[in-house]
Amino acid sequence: MAYRSRYRGREGLEVFRVLTALWLKTTFKWTPSGGMYRQRLFGFTVEGSSYELLLRLFKELFLVEPYAFEPATSTPYIVDAGANIGMAVLYFKKQFPTAHIIAFEPNPEAFRLLACNVAANNLRNVQLHNVALAPTQGELPFYFGTDGASLTGSLHPHATGVQTVLVPTRRLADYFDATPIFHLLKLDVEGAEAGILADLAATGLLPRFQQYVVEFHYSIGTTESAQLAACLQAFEQRGFAYSIRQALPRLAHSQDIILHFWQRSYL
Repeated sequence: MAYRSRYRGREGLEVFRVLTALWLKTTFKWTPSGGMYRQRLFGFTVEGSSYELLLRLFKELFLVEPYAFEPATSTPYIVDAGANIGMAVLYFKKQFPTAHIIAFEPNPEAFRLLACNVAANNLRNVQLHNVALAPTQGELPFYFGTDGASLTGSLHPHATGVQTVLVPTRRLADYFDATPIFHLLKLDVEGAEAGILADLAATGLLPRFQQYVVEFHYSIGTTESAQLAACLQAFEQRGFAYSIRQALPRLAHSQDIILHFWQRSYL
C-alpha cells in the first residue's frame, strides 16, 4: 500500500525512522531480549505482542490517519471503543496532548498492553476500562486469535477467534457522567458497533457526540446489511452528515467500511 504522508521535516524523518526500524525487525524476525516488542515513535514508547502488529498499527493509524478530526477545542473529550494496545490513544495524544480519553478494550492481553503503554508514557486524563461495550450489561464470550492482542477479537462467534474468554459488558451511556458533550467516538469493535449505536439512538444519546468515526463490519446480503441501513437512517434523522469510505479490500461475502458522522452545526 502506498501512503501520501502529511508529515514533513523532522516528523517526516521520524516516520522514515520508525518504518525502517519496524520493517527490519519484522523482515528479519528479530526477537528482543526479554520478549518485549517495543518501539519509540514520536516521543512515545509503545509495546505490542509482535513487531508485525506494531508496524501494521503504525501504518494504519499514523499514516492513513482514519481518526483524524478537527474539534473546536484543543482539549477534546474522546471515547476510544476498541482501543486494543493503545496506538490510537497515542495518536490522539500526539494531536491533542491535553485530550481527555476514555478507552475500552475487552481483550485481556490487549488491555494489559494498553495499560502498560498508558503508564509508560505518563499519559494524563486517560481512563481505561477492561470491558466490552454492548446494548446490555452482563457477561458475554469474547472470541480472539492465538495472538493474545489480536486485532480481530469480537463478541461474535463468526469472527476469526479460536480462543474464548468471558468478559463483562457495559452500556456506553453508563460512562457519560457529567460530561455534557464528547467531541469524538472512535468505534472499532469488530461487529458489535450496530448494537452500540442502536442503543445510543434508542436512548436519545447520539447527539452527545459531535463526531463519530466508526469501522462498520457486515456480511453482504445478510441482516447485517440492514443494520447498516438502520444506522445511517438514525444519524440522518438526527441531523448528522456523513461520509463513507472503504476500510479494507472488498471480500466475496463481507465488507469493512469507515463511517464518519458529524453534527452539521459543529463544522
